[in-house]
Amino acid sequence: MTTSQVIQAAASLLAILALAGFCKWLGLGGDIRIKDADHAKKIAFESQYGFVATDAALDRAGYSALVKDKANRHMLIRSKGVHFVTRIVRPPIEGRLDQKFLTIAMNEPDFAPVTLNLGDQAQYWASGLRHIPSG
Repeated sequence: MTTSQVIQAAASLLAILALAGFCKWLGLGGDIRIKDADHAKKIAFESQYGFVATDAALDRAGYSALVKDKANRHMLIRSKGVHFVTRIVRPPIEGRLDQKFLTIAMNEPDFAPVTLNLGDQAQYWASGLRHIPSG
């Protein structure tokens, strides 16, 4: 390897490191999981003004959550890319409980079914979906 090739390789490496540092400084990339119940409630409120969640269940991986307010309206939150997508859950929906997993499929072609690993809370939330208001 010649001296010019070594310099060129070093300059390329420095440019890559500088670009990575710049992206980190801008806050790009990173892990976009739902941290806890309060974070899920905040996402719900920010996505729809007036939706004040009183209860939340997080998927074990932190990529989705189900929250509800005092009027028993439910909101489904899931990650998509580096953002969160939310939907108010309205009938008709298809909910399937499989031990600790709750799968929710809404009647929206652009909102894929979401499977949440809710652990011991799965049955409670599946039951709650049967009683959501239709409006």
